[in-house]
Amino acid sequence: MHGCDYFVYEWRMNPVHLQHKFLRRVGNLRPLKQLLDLLPDVAVFVKDRQGRFILNNRHAVECCGVGSEAETLGKTDRDFFRDDRQAIYRTQDQQVMRTGRPIVNAICPAPELGSDALIVYSKVPLRDRRGQIIGVAGIHREMRGLRAPPPTFGRLSRAVALLHEHHAEPLRVAELARQAGLSRSQFDRQFHRLFGTPPREYLLRVRIHAASHLLEETDRKTTEIAQETGFYDHSHFSRTFRRIMGCSPRVYRRRHEPG
Repeated sequence: MHGCDYFVYEWRMNPVHLQHKFLRRVGNLRPLKQLLDLLPDVAVFVKDRQGRFILNNRHAVECCGVGSEAETLGKTDRDFFRDDRQAIYRTQDQQVMRTGRPIVNAICPAPELGSDALIVYSKVPLRDRRGQIIGVAGIHREMRGLRAPPPTFGRLSRAVALLHEHHAEPLRVAELARQAGLSRSQFDRQFHRLFGTPPREYLLRVRIHAASHLLEETDRKTTEIAQETGFYDHSHFSRTFRRIMGCSPRVYRRRHEPG
């Protein structure tokens, strides 16, 4: 087999393996960082297990209120943000590093001093070559068109936290509404306004992200994963996974097998 033919064969058989091989060859991440700096309204950051900043793009530096990334490196949220907000961010980081599971498209107050805006954020665990969690990476952007937090924001956040913590259990929207101190219809409207999706669809996405993590990190059968993440009907799990992730659970697992 000629070299070019082997390359095409390898790409078709295991694109994830090819990706890993290529990225290991990259010697300088500066071009990637330059691209991240061009994102006008998205903050990108990396922290170690102690919460110290290891990387910040330009917008993340602006959120810290300083002029350069170098002024943020080795420092923590406590050095830049007021106590109530840095405590929220640290709690999020610890949850991701403790559980090994990402937080996807959640909401919280913006970090900038004096800001009354909300941000939508996602955070994922970072692992070393042995698979040990060594930090957290995240992104966030301001939620446009929703400046001041609504009076029910804190209570709604508690309801959403319960949804994340108990995503494998049957969803009772009425109970979540009660936790938020809202009627069922008020809860549905407020939730959709903040997240752009109904509570049940949000829950399905939380379950699918949990399932994708198990598909990547374990060799459990898909029927077991479906039950563990709250899908008691395997066909429903497969249909939902394909709709959200764009492929079947089996294909997803194959794509994410280590090279």
